[in-house]
Amino acid sequence: MQTKRRKIIDDSQPRTSSQSIDARIKHGSSVRRRDWGLDTVTVVPALLLVRLIAATYSVINDCDEVYNYWEPLHLFLHKEGFQTWEYSPIYAIRSYFYIYLHYIPAFLFTYFGFSKIAVFTLVRVTLGLFCLIGEFYAYRAICKKINESTGRFFIFLTIFSSGVFQASTAFVPSSFCMALCFYIIGAYLNENWKLGILCVAFSTLVGWPFSAILGLSIVIRMLFVKRLVLDFIVIASVSGVSIGLMQFAVDSYYFGKPVIAPLNIVLYNVLSGPGPSLYGVEPLSYYIKNLIVNWNVAVLPAAFGFLLSVCVSIKQDSKFKKGAVVERISPVVWLTATAALWLAIFGSQPHKEERFLFPVYPFLALFTAIACDRVGRFVLNSLPIGRLFNTVFIALFAILSISRSYSIHVNYGAHIGVYRELNEQLAFGPGRQELDTTTRICVGKEWHRFPSSFFVPNFDRNGRKVEMSFLQSEFRGLLPKQFENASTLIEKTRHEPSDMNDQNREEVSRYVDLNSCSYVIDADMPVTSKEPDFRQMPQSWKAIVSLPFIDASRSTRFFGLPRAFYVPYYSEMSNSITTYTLYRRL
Repeated sequence: MQTKRRKIIDDSQPRTSSQSIDARIKHGSSVRRRDWGLDTVTVVPALLLVRLIAATYSVINDCDEVYNYWEPLHLFLHKEGFQTWEYSPIYAIRSYFYIYLHYIPAFLFTYFGFSKIAVFTLVRVTLGLFCLIGEFYAYRAICKKINESTGRFFIFLTIFSSGVFQASTAFVPSSFCMALCFYIIGAYLNENWKLGILCVAFSTLVGWPFSAILGLSIVIRMLFVKRLVLDFIVIASVSGVSIGLMQFAVDSYYFGKPVIAPLNIVLYNVLSGPGPSLYGVEPLSYYIKNLIVNWNVAVLPAAFGFLLSVCVSIKQDSKFKKGAVVERISPVVWLTATAALWLAIFGSQPHKEERFLFPVYPFLALFTAIACDRVGRFVLNSLPIGRLFNTVFIALFAILSISRSYSIHVNYGAHIGVYRELNEQLAFGPGRQELDTTTRICVGKEWHRFPSSFFVPNFDRNGRKVEMSFLQSEFRGLLPKQFENASTLIEKTRHEPSDMNDQNREEVSRYVDLNSCSYVIDADMPVTSKEPDFRQMPQSWKAIVSLPFIDASRSTRFFGLPRAFYVPYYSEMSNSITTYTLYRRL
């Protein structure tokens, strides 16, 4: 997109009575400021670079991503993987249709001979590209319907945001919903109702049922502002029924019985009693802290952007009906209502996880951009150093965001490096003459950082089967187990596994004896009754590779800020660093 020039209206010249205040604000006339946008050859390569870096270097922050999504995908590709209780046909609260959408590109990458780790990375690249297209679509819509200044701030924020960086390539439904929110915002501003409703339907049925809230703005505009009641009913019905039938057919086929996975999720999380309170119960401050570390200086402007959205005018593709009060309200306000409702609902729930905030990240970027644009137009431009302020703000946001993303990588990324080395050891390392028919990889307290079976070869160099197993640790919840060892994929997915429950009760059948392990992967921490320090057993275990890893429990100086943000030299001095190690049995 070439730089777009807009006519500056001199305040000294007469105006016609038809020029509204909103129109003058839209074109920047009151401050004699010229808007400029970023062209495609600038925006797309910048987005692409950041998303590729995220796909390659961002860590997996949530064990749900591994066991509920990467492992079923690995099952589809390699006929084995870990199964959680959610995929038991008894409960069936996860959708195989969502997995199947990712299986299509993953199958193509596998078909063309890429290694398992390469397929893992390429799937993340695909997720990043899907998010990128949505970001660019929303950016173009904001430039066209609001102004180039707001669009420019918006794209700067999404490019540098640490929150979007982590979420853009994550294989979880909330990340899928976040990417679709970019499309929803763009479709809403462009009044592309078909695309908007389709994205809401996909987000709700395939991604996360609770993301239906994200369609509130479209519902209000179509039904109460545009009066497109019949259009809404037809588009929503066709989209919902089409997607719902496809999902129902796929899930019912793999579970072996009629399954409506979105309904099962709602029933478990809303109507089944203690379900949501069994995991990750946190106070409201948990979300506040997450927003601060992931959006840093943008948090406060985003709050003002909620209020300033009232005075944002967008170009209309059709005239409003005169006299209707709701039509005079800024259309952006309904996006504000959507994000505010999401934060209110999830902030009030006892079960809180960082990924629950992913879907509102595009809205936060938009409201921060609105605040920067409004304040720039009406306050900063009248000051001698006003124009410098927004530049400093974006620069500070970018520095803190990069610091946050790099801190996560350098502090918590060691497990990825260790598993890569394990893969090399098993696939290409020196052969060992052992009597065992199976090479067993064991994890104890670090079960939740297992990056998926994509990092473990199916067989080692000597042709022995490689399997992952769990050692008992201080963790007292329910661990996943391998899918049934059956001859076909359908037999595996339809089998009702034993020792499963939906109450997070520990099942000791998951554990193996340490003596049966060929390798152990562990974070080197102080000894407990269930968690030995393998460094103290040199006669039994040899360290093959050790990488630096943060001891978060002991890195609490200055409220943990040196842990949350990377400051060269200072973070190394303030944080307590241990090692993440691959041990081999002697």
